[in-house]
Amino acid sequence: FSSRERSRAAGPLVLGMSSEPPPLYKPELLEPKKKLTLLQHCYKEPWIPFGCLVTVGALCTGLAGFIQGDQKLMQRMMRMRVVAQGATVLAMVVGVASQAASQLSGDKESVKLSGK
Repeated sequence: FSSRERSRAAGPLVLGMSSEPPPLYKPELLEPKKKLTLLQHCYKEPWIPFGCLVTVGALCTGLAGFIQGDQKLMQRMMRMRVVAQGATVLAMVVGVASQAASQLSGDKESVKLSGK
């Protein structure tokens, strides 16, 4: 074949593909993503908002200590803020890990039920 004949031979294969999208991309087969509201997220993982509130409380109290000139209060509150932030991040990591574990166990259950 010459290069011209090869391009003509390859053309129908590429152009001959179905214009219909694969089944994975059909809109009627896709489930709509349900977005959770802020309150639903707080109910699902209550330690994260609690950690945020403690962090903000420690930060505001530390700022008040700074304004009043109370070095000990300011220093204690800044340390408490760091601890609260660390606990909040830890709560996020534990939440993600538990959600991933529950999804994996759900996948294993579906495999057991299907008999594979």
